[in-house]
Amino acid sequence: MKSKRRFIPLAFLGAIILSLLVIVPAFSATGAVRFYDQDDADDPQEWARQGGQVALEVEDDDLDVTSKMEGSSAESHTLSNVSTFFLRNVPVADRNGDGFVNAGDVTVVDASNQNIAVEDARNDGRVDLAAPYTGDIRVSYWGNSMDDTGDTVTVKSQADPSGISVTLMETGATSGKFRLVIDTTAGESDADSNPPSLKVGKDDQITLTYKDADPKRTTSKLLKVESTAPVFSELSPANAAAGRANPEVEFNVTDGGSGIGDDEDDDILVIFGIDNNGDGTIDIEEEYAVNDRGSLNEIDGGFHGRQRLPSSSAAADDSTVYWWARAVDGAGNEAVTDRQATLKDANDKDVKDPCDVSAFPRGSLDGVDVGSTTAIGGCQPYSIKVDNTEPAISEVRTGAFWDTSNKDDDNKTNTTASKAKANMVLVVFNESLEADSVSASDFEVNDQEPTSAMVYSGAKANVFLTLGSDLDPNARPKVELVGRVEDLAGNRRSSGSVDNAIDGIAPTLTVSVEGGNRTVTKDEIKIMISSNEDVGTPNVAFQKVVDSGLGDDDETEDVDEALDALGGAANVSAVLKSARTYEATYTAPESGLYNVYVTAADATAGNEGKAGVNKGPIDLTDDTKAILFEFDNAVGEPMVMPDDDMGSDNSDPFITIDFANEGKEYPDNAGVDLDSHGTVTIVSASLDSPDADAMDIAGSLATTDNVIFLYKASDLVKGNHKVTVKAMDAAGNEAEFESTVKIVEREPFSLKLKPGWNLVSLPGTPTNTSLNAVIPADHPASTILSYDAEAGWTTAIRSEDGTWLGTLMTVDASRAYWIQTDSFEAIGVDIPRISAGTSVPPTISLMAGWNFVPVVDVTGDMGYGDAVSAKAYFAGTKVNRVYSFNTLQGMWEVVDLEKGSLMVGYGYWAHSSEDGVLAP
Repeated sequence: MKSKRRFIPLAFLGAIILSLLVIVPAFSATGAVRFYDQDDADDPQEWARQGGQVALEVEDDDLDVTSKMEGSSAESHTLSNVSTFFLRNVPVADRNGDGFVNAGDVTVVDASNQNIAVEDARNDGRVDLAAPYTGDIRVSYWGNSMDDTGDTVTVKSQADPSGISVTLMETGATSGKFRLVIDTTAGESDADSNPPSLKVGKDDQITLTYKDADPKRTTSKLLKVESTAPVFSELSPANAAAGRANPEVEFNVTDGGSGIGDDEDDDILVIFGIDNNGDGTIDIEEEYAVNDRGSLNEIDGGFHGRQRLPSSSAAADDSTVYWWARAVDGAGNEAVTDRQATLKDANDKDVKDPCDVSAFPRGSLDGVDVGSTTAIGGCQPYSIKVDNTEPAISEVRTGAFWDTSNKDDDNKTNTTASKAKANMVLVVFNESLEADSVSASDFEVNDQEPTSAMVYSGAKANVFLTLGSDLDPNARPKVELVGRVEDLAGNRRSSGSVDNAIDGIAPTLTVSVEGGNRTVTKDEIKIMISSNEDVGTPNVAFQKVVDSGLGDDDETEDVDEALDALGGAANVSAVLKSARTYEATYTAPESGLYNVYVTAADATAGNEGKAGVNKGPIDLTDDTKAILFEFDNAVGEPMVMPDDDMGSDNSDPFITIDFANEGKEYPDNAGVDLDSHGTVTIVSASLDSPDADAMDIAGSLATTDNVIFLYKASDLVKGNHKVTVKAMDAAGNEAEFESTVKIVEREPFSLKLKPGWNLVSLPGTPTNTSLNAVIPADHPASTILSYDAEAGWTTAIRSEDGTWLGTLMTVDASRAYWIQTDSFEAIGVDIPRISAGTSVPPTISLMAGWNFVPVVDVTGDMGYGDAVSAKAYFAGTKVNRVYSFNTLQGMWEVVDLEKGSLMVGYGYWAHSSEDGVLAP
């Protein structure tokens, strides 16, 4: 038992000793590393930012090395009859170990290595000799100097995981603290720059690492990187607000990363720029830390700030105060408020205009023009009007109204006299008004209360009064303020009047064209003008329409292409005919469509009334606002068909007299037909034929539109027939025209054959259907067959005298035929056209089963071999199979009924599933 009790303590003792061997190194002196605040080295740096700086510190007494200035390292000096000099490496160390720095710690010898008596030595390096000395000496002692960390320190980031090696310098000869400031950059790391730079990302992490030699260990420290600036929101008051007292501004500022200090830090500022004379240039800059002069209340992620411009500020009673808020987060990211992140360029396009904090002239805003985005670094301010003056009426105008069709959102007031509304009066105040303070009962117009009042405020307030009845066009009513209105700052006005409002209503001009709008004339045109008030002599501008569709493309700056839609203006002064009634006459120099534009100014205010349009595009619809007329001095030449070039083989033709050119006499530059008067009246018409005297055909001409006239001729002989027509157009122009209608001999149809059996047909019924007439005796054809589904086969063969004998003695276009021949000689057949009038186009009866089908040409213009769509030809029938015969190859060929073609002059076997009628 006793031995056992003794064994257990020994076991514990061994364990304790073993554990001490492990634990002791942990308590050895190890270098410490940290990031410190440059403004206060006692505080740590907790965040960094891209584009900022990081302060590094290593603390390690082991690096504080004493230099031994002995032997060959002894320090040399040259003295000139002095007994006191100073050593270079300080503080001087206790060399002899007596606990003090004194004469015993310093040895001085001359050039012969003979001792020179030392009276005293001090820590700060002062050495006092026992007597003055002249000459070279060497001094042996121990001294301390400022050291560095050498190559034991590296700095890395996620953006640059290799990092850079840096050397930290000791802060004092015996401090044991070593420091260095480096830049954090978005560019590449550079250990050799001054100061060194390390590449970091916007949301990165920096690692400071120190390799301690004694004990051998690596120590590191992490620092977060944040490059997102604080965010402002809920800024108040709204831009261009007004106030009577020293204004107060409010805002929220938050930061989701490094945060924004606390309410004891001066990290949140308000910068005021005071413009006392209203020229947009800052006269005085004043800056306040909100935690000192305003109030900060914590919100999620930041603060709600309030800052009032003190009453002691230099703001005048009627000044404009511009303001910005500024904040810096824990990483040093700075933000300044920016009212407009985008601006309009010269082409009214949105362009980015971000706030550049580095270019914002904080501290030097005096004399800066806030309207210049460059001058304020793109950081547009909010503004407050310090207003202690009552609003006042600056102008009253009749007719003006709020124009919702105006595309310019900043200026919708329509004060154009020619577009005025007779029941509207505009009252303009010299500043913005509080809309809720304005009502119709606050005003009287000629002692009558308006029916409504609408307020639209910008730099000034426009109050639009609607009256119960229209004003006279030359009215200048008295307008009084009889109620109380307030401006945005709360200043009130309850009286004021304008005895004679500005006449903003232009005269209304009523303009008409003799004969009606878009009338046509060959002589002068008369324009009638009347006005609803006295006017000066109206000016009437006549312009030819040269491009009716031309409008302004809005892309070419300072160029209005729409003006080019009209030709040069001929200005005519109208003549007074009676009170407020005028006339103007004009003779156009050339045919065309003309535009009329009339202007006249009233006699009281010079308001210009307008009628018509003076630029394109020119509206040609029935409800056009343009005043138009046409000038036409000739009759368009007609086209007569059939003419003497083409001719006609039809002896019973329709003669067409087409006056389409009458309606196409003056197209514009783009080819648009501007001639709206295309009809004519036939004064006389005659037809003179070679075999007869001229005959009057005017009474026999038929027309539905007075443009195209038809005459049904009959039995015209071959040759030229003269048509003479005299016509009058809508403008009253008359002209006589002569044309020739040519009747020619019709060419026989050439039915081509090949040696062997030919399956053929005729496209029309011959003039003489006799087989002996169609195929004369001198033609080598020897046999002809045909088939009828009811009658069966019919046939004809040659007799000895060459005439035909058999059951088939006539040939027509109702069926196909087999013709046998031993040559290529074609058959010429006279086939007249289907005559007009009572003639009915042919049809072909189909029986259920096989049918011998021809290809009939109703037009009369097709020749042998011309193609006809099989699908279209058999449309409406139940034909389901069609064959043709290839004579030279002696074989049948199937016709594709969907995509195939039939040939004129060919015959076909067609199978129909039921009886029907084929209409070619």
